Amino acid sequence: MYNHQLDTFIKTADLGSFGKAGEALYISSTAVIQQINLLENLCGFRLFVRTNHGVKLTPAGRSLYEDAKTMIRFSEESLQKARLLAESSESTLRIGTSLLYKCRILSDLWPKVNEIQPDLRIEIRPMKEYANRTTVFSRLGLDFDLFEGIYASAWDGSCMFLELSRTPVCCAVSRNHRLANTSELSMQDLNGEVLVMPVKGVAKEIDAFRDMIIHDYPSVKIIDSDYYGVDTFALCEMNSYILITQPVYQDIHPNLITIPLQTDITMPYGLIYAKEPTAATLKFIKAVRKISE
Repeated sequence: MYNHQLDTFIKTADLGSFGKAGEALYISSTAVIQQINLLENLCGFRLFVRTNHGVKLTPAGRSLYEDAKTMIRFSEESLQKARLLAESSESTLRIGTSLLYKCRILSDLWPKVNEIQPDLRIEIRPMKEYANRTTVFSRLGLDFDLFEGIYASAWDGSCMFLELSRTPVCCAVSRNHRLANTSELSMQDLNGEVLVMPVKGVAKEIDAFRDMIIHDYPSVKIIDSDYYGVDTFALCEMNSYILITQPVYQDIHPNLITIPLQTDITMPYGLIYAKEPTAATLKFIKAVRKISE
């Protein structure tokens, strides 16, 4: 993980002698000198002041000495973290959760999975409220192995997906909105309203819905949202906008009411996992497929 000449460098600095460093490392003093020479050539500056009475660090050498110990410690910690991850990847599934990506169906699936894979364990890992979806997928496979949620076609290639159900397109409005007491909305109810929805290109289903709105309901204004975060829900509450959403998100914001919309458009919902899944993830997905069948 790091240049092991640093070990020789640190030992030489601690003992103040090539010979003593060689004895401590069970190598010859000549080998120690060769390693220090190579390290100095790599660095491009002198690390030691050499005298007949021993060696002493130069100012630059003193700086490297302090940082080298930190680098070695970080390297060892990184290796230990990776080692533990490798050992647990066979039997432990790390499930990411957040306010948006809750375990809505995984809690019901787990007892059934556990009957099929009794040696499989799960860890619940909190997911941060990331600023964009790209950051979410950059952590998938590192901080967590899997999470559940609505899948968008723009994510193709960024992850793997197991569809478990389809969820309808709905509208969420603030409690003081004129449509708040409506049990079900028709497309005509949207006339003259401001809709907040994902930007074009995120989900083919929502793109089809957008095209229908633009063509058939020109009085509707559309506001694009790059990423659905908690602030998106707050925006719709404060401005009485209509948020295009799904029923699974109805518990996100207490002051927004989710109302069914008369449309055949649905979104896929299921398990989103890393492109290179761990053995534990593959066991889990295989068991869920079996249960679903």
